[in-house]
Amino acid sequence: MKLFALWIIGLVFFQTGFGQSGFASKSAALRNAGYAVCAIDAETGEVLFQTPQVSLVPASVMKLVTTATALEILGPEFRFHTQLGFTGAINSAQGLLKGDLVLKGGCDPAFYSEYFAEHYRGTFQAWADAIVQKGITLIDGNLILDLSQLSGQPIPGGWLWEDIGNYYGAGISALTYSDNSYKIHFSSSEKPGELTVINHITPTIDSLRLANLVVSSTINRDQTVIYGAPGSLTQLVEGSIPGGRADFVVKGSMPDPSRIAAAEFVKEMQLHGIRFSGKIISQTKLKTTDFLLLADKSSPPLQELIVPLNHESINLFAEHLLREIGRFRKGSTTLSDCVEAMKEFWTEKAIYTDGFYPTDGSGLSRSNGICPRTLTEVIRTLYLSKNRDYFFKSLPVAGQSGTLQSAFKGSKLENNLQAKTGSMARVRSLAGMFTREGGQKVIFAVIVNNFQGSQREMGSVMEGIVGELMSSEQIK
Repeated sequence: MKLFALWIIGLVFFQTGFGQSGFASKSAALRNAGYAVCAIDAETGEVLFQTPQVSLVPASVMKLVTTATALEILGPEFRFHTQLGFTGAINSAQGLLKGDLVLKGGCDPAFYSEYFAEHYRGTFQAWADAIVQKGITLIDGNLILDLSQLSGQPIPGGWLWEDIGNYYGAGISALTYSDNSYKIHFSSSEKPGELTVINHITPTIDSLRLANLVVSSTINRDQTVIYGAPGSLTQLVEGSIPGGRADFVVKGSMPDPSRIAAAEFVKEMQLHGIRFSGKIISQTKLKTTDFLLLADKSSPPLQELIVPLNHESINLFAEHLLREIGRFRKGSTTLSDCVEAMKEFWTEKAIYTDGFYPTDGSGLSRSNGICPRTLTEVIRTLYLSKNRDYFFKSLPVAGQSGTLQSAFKGSKLENNLQAKTGSMARVRSLAGMFTREGGQKVIFAVIVNNFQGSQREMGSVMEGIVGELMSSEQIK
């Protein structure tokens, strides 16, 4: 289809909709917005429809680029490894380790994650058993946290202050633990506006101080914001939770996940009768050369990790994968090198990269920029790849799963469309693939910035747009 024709169709599309159908609510929602759409044939790559391509903030559809890159570079069987070992010598007669126990972080995003609870269940117990089986009951030394496998800051630049204290804004770690999040258990008064009470937090975080300004509300949902930073043990919680609750849980980001993991492991060693005389010491540069391995815990394979990543839109997982992309291609895990490595990969694939400005792996940063055309060509690359099944299995299905569970119900796209959603304040996006009547597979991407109205209203508009791409006779 020629570009002039595409431009004309695009103009008609956003003024009146395809043909006679139109969208009464759409013109108001998009009146002052930035938006762009692209749809291509999955088999041929032919552009079926596109508006002028504008580089926009993508929100979580950025995860499509990250997971696609990781699958192609690292492979579906790639696994992370977290290791336990020691330095020094063992005196079996005394049950003494004269040296340090070393917990070596392998940058595993899923270590003790709620999404893979069964996979990691009993890991600390098994490690404590391994220590006992070595004849060690007393450690005359320190517990060293080897964090040397990760360089740079745990939080990408461009993440908002009101995001990074909350669970979805948790920073990465060489020793990530339990999704790097903790739970605050509140109780609230029936009376609106009353200050809530923090009953306890899990897991226990020594020295954490929470300034609580959260009040009870008649609104039946979590409206809290946690303000905190990596490493900070003082955090502010404000906003509201529903009134009349005995145990309402709000999740925040751990200030230092590696030390919390270590503290939980020390508790398990104590239950096994292992005495520990030293301190927990973090090392960001490897200083030990005589590390002797006691136990190794591997993650699930990458093909499994990306399923909850895209179904539930887990920022932490995406940021960890971005750092592994940089490690593989550049031998570096600093954010700038990792972002450059991902961009270089797609440039080498000769896809459309005009306006492609990645700054993180998850899309949480408002500094990201991408055109829908780039997203469609990334998805098509995976459609043609040996990794196709793994990639598309990771995408939610309309009306069935993940962030699309309630979308497109009762339409021809229900149980047909596979796509990733994205949303943040005044941003809405959707990208994936559906099959038209006759069997044509269409890859599409829609991004809207600075729309009017609510996320729910914009979501309905987006469903209408994709519905037109599905059914319009003007797209062949």
